[in-house]
Amino acid sequence: MTGARIFVAVCFVFLAASFVASTGILINEFQSMDWLSMVVAHSHLFFFFPVFGLLALAAFYLPSVVFTHLYWNHLPYGKYRFLAGLLAVAAISYGVAQWLDAKPRAIWEASPRALAVDKGDPQGCGGARGACRRAPILDTLANLREAAQQRVGLSKFARNCRPDPMLEVPDEMLKERYCFAAKARLTAAACCEAQTRFSDAVARLQADPAQRSLSGTLDAIFLPLKTFFVLIVIAIGLLLAMWRDKLDQHYLPLIPAIERGVIIGAFAMLFWPIMDYGYQQTANVLFGRWGGGLQFRLSLVIAPWALLLLFYFLRRLGKQLEMVGQISGVLGGAIAVLRYEQVNDWSVRILGTGSEKWITASLIGVAVLGFIVLLWPRRPKVPAAAPAG
Repeated sequence: MTGARIFVAVCFVFLAASFVASTGILINEFQSMDWLSMVVAHSHLFFFFPVFGLLALAAFYLPSVVFTHLYWNHLPYGKYRFLAGLLAVAAISYGVAQWLDAKPRAIWEASPRALAVDKGDPQGCGGARGACRRAPILDTLANLREAAQQRVGLSKFARNCRPDPMLEVPDEMLKERYCFAAKARLTAAACCEAQTRFSDAVARLQADPAQRSLSGTLDAIFLPLKTFFVLIVIAIGLLLAMWRDKLDQHYLPLIPAIERGVIIGAFAMLFWPIMDYGYQQTANVLFGRWGGGLQFRLSLVIAPWALLLLFYFLRRLGKQLEMVGQISGVLGGAIAVLRYEQVNDWSVRILGTGSEKWITASLIGVAVLGFIVLLWPRRPKVPAAAPAG
């Protein structure tokens, strides 16, 4: 499988380099400011990919090699199907990236210089100078991070800015509550206006090439690559599950290593939707929540995908452990759905804006442990030889 190994290695090294470069450029660009706050506030982009994304790449390396070799050598019209699928995923990745390139714009898309000179509306507002129509951008991010580190979640500060017009106005919409976008206590309607101004201010900075950050400019390259990685990992996991009998037929000695890689890779990928929904809650507080109920994000597809892989790739653990793993996966998914807001609150506190430095370091340690388990698998014990005579 030399050819398949080289092809997958080149592709994965290129993706890994883009993950590291994306975060490295952001840290270098915002090093004069609180770059850590910028990273953890957008952890779904700048923490997940260079940490757990690298772990997922390493974990899916052997499964991807086997997948490539399987299609190239053992499936009818496999070469054409492989190439057509690769081109289709690339095209879809570009299309999805273009679709995601929309408002509300993220704070990191504005340059550090533009953010530093922003003083809110009216300029210098807040405190003794009166309430803000729109608070300064960097001050708002700093206040949000401070609050997120002192409480579990921010969902109570993200009231629905588009309530159902055919129903009565909920009582909570009439009550005053702290509004980060204005640095003041406001009713829901007044806060939504401030959040709209805040979103428009960030969008204006991003739209001006002279005030756009380097990270924001290069995201036109990095975002399609990150999208491509996610889609490829999903596709490979699903197709390997579909061709499980073919794997047993042609790659039986590699099955334990393939299963280990798939399970570790699925575990690593689960951090992405959690971080993504943590950012969604942060965005709701900054830019307004424009709808009620469950907010659908593309990362949500990872949960059923990971659950499916549990059912297909836990067989080597034995029947009892396999059943425990599958039941745990189902229960975890049910809890995530039934306790949606609470899960998001904890994701903000642990994996998002409210993350402490020691938590960030611990998450890196979890990824390192994943690498160790992946590269240093347990070897089956060889029974001792019976004594002669």
